[in-house]
Formats: sequence, C-alpha cells, structure tokens
Amino acid sequence: MNNKRWSFIAIILIALGIAGMAYQQFDFSNNEELPYHQQKWSFDSLTSLNVNSDYNVDVKFINSSDNSNYVEVSGNMKQETIDQLKNTVAAGDSFTLNLTEKQSWSFFSFNFHSTKQQITVALSKPEQLDQLKFKLTSNDGSFTDLVGKTIEVSTSSGNIVVENAKTNQLTLNATSGNITAKKIAGDTEINLTSGNTKVDELTGALIVESTSGEISIDHVNGPVKTSITSGNTKINNLTGPGEFKSTSGNITLSDQRSDSLDISNQSGNVKLSIDDSFKGIYDLKSTSGNIKAPDSPMKNSDLIKIRVTSGNISIE
Repeated sequence: MNNKRWSFIAIILIALGIAGMAYQQFDFSNNEELPYHQQKWSFDSLTSLNVNSDYNVDVKFINSSDNSNYVEVSGNMKQETIDQLKNTVAAGDSFTLNLTEKQSWSFFSFNFHSTKQQITVALSKPEQLDQLKFKLTSNDGSFTDLVGKTIEVSTSSGNIVVENAKTNQLTLNATSGNITAKKIAGDTEINLTSGNTKVDELTGALIVESTSGEISIDHVNGPVKTSITSGNTKINNLTGPGEFKSTSGNITLSDQRSDSLDISNQSGNVKLSIDDSFKGIYDLKSTSGNIKAPDSPMKNSDLIKIRVTSGNISIE
C-alpha cells in the first residue's frame, strides 16, 4: 500500500513539473537576455593567474602590442557576476578572476542556458607567467595560445579544447566530457573519467589516464603512457617509447617509430604496423588468441613487449 501511495505521489509531482514547463512553453533559456559586461585589469607584471568559472569560456593569449599586461573579460552574464567583477581589484603580480554565480532553483523554472565569456590575456613577456589555472564547474572551455611554466585546466562536466600551448607542464582534468589537445609544446598529463581524449601534434612526454572512452593520439614526439579501463586506444605517428595498458578494448599503433614498447591488454586485440628500422626483439604472448608477427631481427636489445589475456596480436 505504501509503495502505491509513493508511486501516486511521484506521478503527481511529475505531472506538475510537466504542467509547469508547458505553462512556460517549454522555454529552457533565460526569459531575458543577460546584460553585457566588459572589464579590463592591468598589471606591471603577471606571474600567476587563476580563473574560476560557472560559465563557458573562450580564452585567448595574445602578445601585447604596447608592452602592457592585462586580463580582459567580456560577455553576457548575470548581474551578480558583474557586481562581483566590479569589486575585483588587481594588486601585485597574482590575479584571481571569479566568474561565478549563486545556484538558484524554481519548481516551475528550468534554466539550461549557458553563455560564453571571452577572456583575453595580453603579456609583454610571455615567459613571466609561472602558473596558470582554470577551474570550470560544469562548463566547456576553449583555450588558444596559452603560455606558462605550469598550466592546469579542469572541469567537472564539459569539454576542454587546448590549441597551441607552450609550457613545462600541462595538466587537463575532466570527470565527464571530451578533452582535445593540439599543437602542444611541453609535458602533458590528461585525466578523464568518462569521455574521449584526442591529442594531435605534441612534443614532450604524454600521460593519459581514462576510465571509459576512446584515446586517439597522433604525431607525438616523446614518451607516451596511456591507461584505460574500457575503450579503444589508437596511436599514430609515435616517435619515442610507449607504455599502453587496457582492460577492455583494442590497441592500435600505426606508423610508429619506437624502439621500446610495453603493451598489455586483458581483453581486446593489439595491432602494430611494422617498423622497418626496428632491429630488436619481439616479446609477444597471448593467453587466448592468435599471434601474427615477423621474426625478431635481434640485432640489438631494443624491445617490443606485448601481453594479451584474451585477444589477438598482429604486427604487419
């Protein structure tokens, strides 16, 4: 009887929710256009920049044309965010930019509208920036021409795109969403729980850890290490050593130039293209599956090691 009563209450609540949405003509956006705001902060020098945002962001770094250093933000945003920005003062060589808002709920109001904020950072000397950090709540972020000794971008749920970055260390974190990194100069670490990872044109060491999704890597010059629980791993044009682990999914390497590979896969196939310049040893084992590979040249101690529990191994 209790179960029937709770089911009836649940049906009533759902019906009321639908009625509320119908009353608003299923309008999931803001009823009014958010006010536009633009603001700039200038600095003698800038060594640390932190950005916290509840909005989507489009971030661009530019070379200063007049030897000035500044951070500029523009876009449509809530008035409370504007008021917060107006009270933000630049002091010293460290700056924190908060594009945050209070979360509000209304039973008959559903707001899925998310605006994008434009952030421009101009530096007279790009090498002056020691630390750059972006923390997004559940939002997308695109980042172009980033510079900084250490760069970190994180989001709880959203997509991250970084293109053309120069750094000693780049770290990209997301719980849910896709991560794309293009034209990166510097060591890079990517941590993603659920979503696809794509890396294209990277010089430096690369580490990718993912729980569920697909890993796609192209044109990397440096050591690469990947680990994934469920999903395929595709590597193209690798120059440097590699370590690849998968619990479930296929691992494919094509046009690689590596003298040291360590690949392990519990369930899935492993496929490598032949590297004619490889003169070392193939150490290949599959518990349940077929192995197709050329004989080891055995002219040096270079090693390609592959272990598969259930799946095929092919080098051709």
